[in-house]
Order: sequence, then C-alpha cells, then structure tokens
Amino acid sequence: MLTTTHLAIAVLIGMLLNLNRDEWVVALSFGVLIDADHLFAAPRYVGDNGLGAILRPSWDDGSGLPWRSLIHYPIGAFVVLPLSVGWRFMIPALFWGVHLVVDQLQAWLIHWNTPAEAALFTGACAGIVLIWYRRWLDARPDGDFRQFIRAARMTLSSSFIALGRSIR
Repeated sequence: MLTTTHLAIAVLIGMLLNLNRDEWVVALSFGVLIDADHLFAAPRYVGDNGLGAILRPSWDDGSGLPWRSLIHYPIGAFVVLPLSVGWRFMIPALFWGVHLVVDQLQAWLIHWNTPAEAALFTGACAGIVLIWYRRWLDARPDGDFRQFIRAARMTLSSSFIALGRSIR
C-alpha cells in the first residue's frame, strides 16, 4: 500500500502545483516510479523467505543484501539534483524528497504502520477530492456537491474505459 500512498501524495502535490503534462511525467517518475527497483530484489526475497513474507511490515530478511537502490537514500541527491538543475526545474528534487520523507516516516512508524499509512493515504485522497471539487466549483459556480459526484463518476468511468481500450 505504500506505493499507493506515494501516488496519492504525488498527485496531491502535483494538483497543488498545477503541473502540465510533461511535469506530471517527471513528478510521477521521481515520486512513485522509483519504487520499481523493489521488483529486482523481490524474487530473491520471496525465494529466501516465501511469498507470505512480503506482507510483513519490514522487508528485512537479515541477509544484508539491499532491496532498494541508492536512489532511496540521501546519497541519491548526487543523481537527482544534477538532473533537476539540468532540466531547470526542481520537480524531480521535490518529488524525490517527498518520496524519501514518506519512506522514512514509514520506517519510524513501523509498529503503527497500517494506521499511520491509512491516515496519510486518507488525508492525501481527501486533499485530492477537495482540490478537484474547488476547481469544478470554480468552473460551475451554481453546481453543488451532488452534481460534482455525478460528474466525477462519469469522468473516472470514461477514463477507465479509455484505459481498458488502450491496454487491449
């Protein structure tokens, strides 16, 4: 669920910053997709500890082998910051930094991981809906929340249908 939380937080920050399409790609790459490195360590971890071990709060199998790359540590700034400077905007650094903060928060709250992460995810989702509603209301000042819910349902439905068509 942590990657879902990263996604919700990245979307919330992206909506607050009113990113354009190109900026969204960079933001989601550095805020969410950097977790793809876990896929390289997962087969070894599952092979050593069994499939059920993935559901444990910590993926520490005691082997000492890393299950995430250096980009998940502050040393990753040596890669991310030059990219940010080279692209002339700080979106990679911002979203990468937020990703690291959420990872660190998870490590600190490992004993209460599920409630803390659920609260973080719920807060981010509530923020997304609030921003989406405010923008919808700005475009339709005479609308109400019930109309917004109908419009949001139709928008999400058509988006999922289009996504399904593009996958096929």
